[in-house]
Amino acid sequence: MRQYYLWFIAVCIFASGANADNYVEWVGPNSGINWTEGAAIAAGAGIAKEGTPPSLSKMQACRAAVVDAQRNLVESLQGVRVEGITRIEDLMLESDVVQSSVEGTLKGAVMTERKPQPDGTCEVTLRAPLAGNLASSVYDEVFEAEGAAFLQLHQVIDVEAWVAGLLDLMVPTALANAGAPWQSAIDQLGSRLDKIEAMLGQRSTPISQDTSPTGLVIDARGSNFIPSMSPAIRQLRAGILYPTSKTKQAASERGQLVSLFTRDLETAKAHPIVGERPVVFKALRTWGDTRTSIVLNTASSERLSRMIKEGQLEDAGVIIVL
Repeated sequence: MRQYYLWFIAVCIFASGANADNYVEWVGPNSGINWTEGAAIAAGAGIAKEGTPPSLSKMQACRAAVVDAQRNLVESLQGVRVEGITRIEDLMLESDVVQSSVEGTLKGAVMTERKPQPDGTCEVTLRAPLAGNLASSVYDEVFEAEGAAFLQLHQVIDVEAWVAGLLDLMVPTALANAGAPWQSAIDQLGSRLDKIEAMLGQRSTPISQDTSPTGLVIDARGSNFIPSMSPAIRQLRAGILYPTSKTKQAASERGQLVSLFTRDLETAKAHPIVGERPVVFKALRTWGDTRTSIVLNTASSERLSRMIKEGQLEDAGVIIVL
């Protein structure tokens, strides 16, 4: 009966403390991941041993609650979904660096609530951010593995030789050497365009207000998408648009999460991480069996691709609405 009671009050801590728009994924009865805040959370409850003097019972009860919460926080961190079906607990088995980062994150956990109760019990809540050293070590493992796989594929397929052969098929060598009759006209046209651009560049232009996007919001409501530390945004019947190689590098170096998640679209658009002018795209569907990748339609994919080429997302934040 006591065990059930302690479990019930721990759940009540989460229910009273979490914002309704936050997306919290429960890993265990008293442990979870707040994907909106990018943090692992855990509740703990404790009671002093029988016979403890009243002057010490409150302190011992809260100390027992902290130990319980720390145990549950381990469950939260290990259960964080990294990519696909991979979780942090899987990386810990392969990497001492990740294991050390998890231990450091546990030691740095912050107590956000401490509630001694009249009946002698105590309730506490611990919070540990995923960003920082933990994110850096996790992204180093994941992105380096992806890079190694790409390099291996690049070595198997001589891309440069393949492209050169394709060009030989498209433009016969004899024709290229002979020089086409229209080449002279194209050169003259190019020269004229260079002169026009130079003239326009000398004219003073008024300073226009910056209207470039400051962030990205993906509306994935209605799909079966699930959050992870490394979500992917893909083109329809094509490859991954986001995160880019620069985004991955920044995530590894700075320990920044690739994306945050929330339940409400308006909350996402008003979030400081996406700035004052976020662009909103509607997800078409998820990709693959892992449900951690989002597919955009053709029009959205083309616009996002242009934004990335123009460097508009290099320092912009991303939020996915679930």
